Amino acid sequence: MQSPADARRTRPGRRFRAWVLQLGLGCGAVASLLSAPVAQAIPEAEAYKKLQVIPVFVITDPKGVPLPIPREKALVLPLYIESAQANRELAALNKSNPTVKAIVTPVPLNVMNERIVELNKQLKDKSKPLVAPVMVTDADRQQAVTLLKAEGLTDQQIQQGLNVPVFFTRPFLTLNTPEGPRGVFFLGYAEMQRALSQVPEAERPKLKPQVADLTVVLQEIIKSPKDNFVIFPTPDYFRLVKESQAKAPTAKP
Repeated sequence: MQSPADARRTRPGRRFRAWVLQLGLGCGAVASLLSAPVAQAIPEAEAYKKLQVIPVFVITDPKGVPLPIPREKALVLPLYIESAQANRELAALNKSNPTVKAIVTPVPLNVMNERIVELNKQLKDKSKPLVAPVMVTDADRQQAVTLLKAEGLTDQQIQQGLNVPVFFTRPFLTLNTPEGPRGVFFLGYAEMQRALSQVPEAERPKLKPQVADLTVVLQEIIKSPKDNFVIFPTPDYFRLVKESQAKAPTAKP
């Protein structure tokens, strides 16, 4: 699990943010968005609401109360993007402490962000804040590092600025929605590749894979004068929806 020091060092830095905007998001359709008046920006709440299709998996007690890890300077609560990773950590916890009563609880990322803020307000010991790093897979982080190094970023810049990688293409892959086509951001590299495989083979070379930190992506969505983007749901989101539908009582004719 990530230590408080690790959680802090992965926070996006201004220098990295500028690099990403220049090399990734600061192009094509988004370039025009950057010059849009701030007054036309979509509400911040609407941008963060897009994270509802990204469930994170948290180790909690049976009532759903988070079980953070006490460290020297903080309480660390890992938020796992993949349920499998959270279940492995739970198994390790149960093995090291068989008496603990803990489960893995899925929570939409936007809801969890709000909950972390509230939990920090409730802390009596303000000297040890609750830190909640989002734990992405090693494979996605490595793919992100590879893409950023290809753009000329150094290990230090990547280490300082990359927390939660978000993948997209330049120009954007689009998804047809009831409101019209929207540019798509992916939390997983494999999901982006699957989407690219649906593009006609002759068109694929025109779509260059890119990556930016989630913080940067949300800022650009907020700056957009229109609601031009969607975040693609993770595989666990689709699984949870399917499980929920299977448990729902069937309406009688």
